Amino acid sequence: MKRLFRLFLASALLTGAWACSDDKTSEVRINDGAEFLSLDYLARSGKITVTAPGPWEITLPEEGGGDDWFTLSPLSGPEGYSEIEVTLEANGGAARSALLTFVCGGKTYPFQLSQSARDTGFDAPDYYFYAAFGTMPALYSGLHLLSHDKPSYFFYERPQTFDPELFPDYAKVFTAANPNAGATTEEIYEMGRQMKRRILEINAEDPTAVFGLYVTDLACRAGYDWFVGQGIDSARVKVTMLSDGTGTYNNFHTFFGDPATAEQNWNDYAAQVEALDWNHGGRYPETRAPEDLVSDEWIAYLSTRPNYRLMLQNSSLMESSGPFMTQKLAEMKMESVQPYELLTALPEDAKQEFYRMANFSYDHFKDLFDASSKGNLIVLGTSHTTDESRQQQAAYVQRIMDQYGSEYDVFFKPHPADNSSSDYEERFPGLTLLPGQMPFEIFVWSLLDEIDLIGGYPSTTFISVPLDKVGFLFAADAASLPRPLNLLFRDAPNVEWMQ
Repeated sequence: MKRLFRLFLASALLTGAWACSDDKTSEVRINDGAEFLSLDYLARSGKITVTAPGPWEITLPEEGGGDDWFTLSPLSGPEGYSEIEVTLEANGGAARSALLTFVCGGKTYPFQLSQSARDTGFDAPDYYFYAAFGTMPALYSGLHLLSHDKPSYFFYERPQTFDPELFPDYAKVFTAANPNAGATTEEIYEMGRQMKRRILEINAEDPTAVFGLYVTDLACRAGYDWFVGQGIDSARVKVTMLSDGTGTYNNFHTFFGDPATAEQNWNDYAAQVEALDWNHGGRYPETRAPEDLVSDEWIAYLSTRPNYRLMLQNSSLMESSGPFMTQKLAEMKMESVQPYELLTALPEDAKQEFYRMANFSYDHFKDLFDASSKGNLIVLGTSHTTDESRQQQAAYVQRIMDQYGSEYDVFFKPHPADNSSSDYEERFPGLTLLPGQMPFEIFVWSLLDEIDLIGGYPSTTFISVPLDKVGFLFAADAASLPRPLNLLFRDAPNVEWMQ
């Protein structure tokens, strides 16, 4: 049984308060309840705050215990509030840490001081956290999870995407309690609390650990709230924001597509991000903004900050509205990675594990494609609200059969909500009907080499398919397509436009 966390379970949060006497109203509070101070490799100073009901002092590590890279002043203090200045030597090497001991009223309280290493990259994390809202980010996350064996904590919003019992042993899985519905808002926030608690536990056990976060770009703020907001040095947190498909491109156009407002919007969102306390040195500002699940207006600016990047299908589809945004696009760290490239890069046993997690029968569909010597052609259907729409789809399919049926084996993939195509195999001899509910993205990515031609109604699927595989679209022209497909297909001479 995999270690599956059901999000409806309530959990107690860490208090960070230490009793210093039998009087429970008297507490020693260090760094406002935190048990550590995490600084980046560039830091040369920091501050530790102490509130105590009596005199206190600090015991440094024994000689050779790792205290030769910092100094503290003072090393003791009176009852009440005090501040300790931390001075650090330059750190050009590995991450380092030291365990301090505060003594108050005859009791001892450990406190961890750490400084991160220089120039750790996105492949450096010791622990990975995943927060996938939507199908595409969940698939990206699942593929990355199988590319390593580091301890991992994996949330996905839609429980139908993967079987939580089939994840690798090094992953702890969070998903909805109801396997037939998406996670509720309450479950999502409870997941966040559990993730934050685990991050603090790891930090206490491994004070120089590097964390990797793969998160749907719309929820990009988790990189701050889960880590930096809890005192983790931002240099130890490598955040990859995952595109959810068309939403990434449309949001960018919404915020920055108008040259009259693009620069002002960029500056406003940058100011919101920089108002957060990124280098607090253990001090939390009173004006710190509250947590918010969705911060889609921050995605672009965050990708210019250290240790953040945006992973998407095609960065060339991010449009510039003028010279200012052209400059900002050049500053953004964007990595164009198609999911089928991640799948192809996995070892064969990891690919099979991915298929099992996603309940996808690769061998079954491979056999279908290999059943004849003809090429394989895929037609994508759509959903319908009128009989006219259903009749139009059938007319398109008839045209494809007439035009391509002698050269290709034709496979029709209905929309999950479409029941009108259930008799297509009888109506169109030679056509094979694919399951409407199967994970179609995985079908396409895994069998891409077997697919000779694909087309149909405009779909986000086409963002993650090589352009030379697309042979026809049910639309008037590229300009009539929704963004960003209009950009993707504006210079696609091999596409036949069907109306």
